[in-house]
Amino acid sequence: MSFKTPFNRLRRSLALRLSLWFAALFAIGFSAIFALLYWTLGRELETRDYEALQLRLQQYADIYEANGLQGLRERVAEDSQGPHVRSLFLRLVGPNGGSVWGKIPPDWIESDVQRVAVPFGWVEQRNYKLRVPRDAEQDLTVVSRALADGDLLQVGRSSDNRAVLLAPLRRTFLWIGGAVVLIGFGAGYLAARRATRPLRDVVTTARRIITTGALDARVPSPRRDDDVAELVRAFNTVLDKNAGLVRAMRESLDNVAHDLRTPLTRLRGTAELALQPAGGAGAQTEALADCVEQVDDVLRLLRALMEISEAEAGMMKLDRSACDLGELARAAVGLYGEVAEAKPVALGVEVTGKVPVFADATRLRQAIANLVDNAVKYTPAGGRALVHVTAAGAEAVLAVSDTGPGVPVEEQSRVWERLYRGDTSRSQRGLGLGLSLVRVIVEAHGGRATQHNAATGGAVFEVRLPLLAPKEAGAPV
Repeated sequence: MSFKTPFNRLRRSLALRLSLWFAALFAIGFSAIFALLYWTLGRELETRDYEALQLRLQQYADIYEANGLQGLRERVAEDSQGPHVRSLFLRLVGPNGGSVWGKIPPDWIESDVQRVAVPFGWVEQRNYKLRVPRDAEQDLTVVSRALADGDLLQVGRSSDNRAVLLAPLRRTFLWIGGAVVLIGFGAGYLAARRATRPLRDVVTTARRIITTGALDARVPSPRRDDDVAELVRAFNTVLDKNAGLVRAMRESLDNVAHDLRTPLTRLRGTAELALQPAGGAGAQTEALADCVEQVDDVLRLLRALMEISEAEAGMMKLDRSACDLGELARAAVGLYGEVAEAKPVALGVEVTGKVPVFADATRLRQAIANLVDNAVKYTPAGGRALVHVTAAGAEAVLAVSDTGPGVPVEEQSRVWERLYRGDTSRSQRGLGLGLSLVRVIVEAHGGRATQHNAATGGAVFEVRLPLLAPKEAGAPV
């Protein structure tokens, strides 16, 4: 097993595979270049020999045409002192195919001495034979030209075979090519290992998170700025977001447990009280009514969570129609009129003209009611909460302001999160879902919800929705 694991890691190594691919492509490219060079060089040698013979043939043909066979013999005899002419094969062939005259290079003639018996003893006899040097190591090149008198003049030369001549080049290529491929593989492996180090860091970090659950583990940032570095940054960003989601889930679970513990404890206590016979039928009826109220609170919490989840998944059903945002604001304010008077908080609404929107009136009224409830809840006694509705350009704007303590700066980016309740809201009864529900309803209508603190104090929650054009609104609403 100790040998298998390193082997498997090496076999799965991206750096090794990249190096092998690099070495293979380099070897293929290097071989292709050598093959082209080899073919070009061989072709050039062949062309050079052929052109030299053609030139020599042209010279001898001109001499023969001018001075006849005798002139050709004399010229060949004069040229025989040079090495290039001495190795030439010349032959003049008549019209009937018979040889008229010829010159054979000395190295084509082989002699063999034999002892021959005669009446008075033995004598040595030299035999001559012609061997045309054409084998695995020698090539024979012959060019011909028809003369004016019908004869055929042939000029030939034996030369080293191209494969034999270029054999040292092939051997050099094998040694140098092999060394270059090995060096390239090694250098490529080192470069690939260095380039893929951030990827290995990603794997190491992921394994550490899986093994130890250390959500704060991050991949070291690469020094260079490239695609791999961008991947590492994106991976770290995902880890940051996941850590934030896990932290938010834990806080949400804590909040849910906190908000459910109270009604469930009261529900249990009320049920135990109803089971005691001392209270009579009236006490039991009152206890059951309290149980129903506590169950409604729990169901309201679960229903709100489900609605937020549906809206965030884009599955919230909206029954849209043309409606007036100002009328919806007046209706929501009317629901909290008695609650505001009992606190007491001055609750008002200001509407500038008609503000038509294309929306689900029930859902939008629910969102406005949550904002009004939030304003009344956090406005101290004697304070004031105001709902202002107006049209601004192509948007319908609804702003709910109060004279409460406002939202701390460090909490302003989180007030729209589900089940989030700031430190200042722990003393207030609530589910921590009102503002989250406002956000998802507004976004489902193509709008946006924002929050800021007023310069004079207090919080301002603002909702912006697409304004319905007059021609689209139809009849006045």
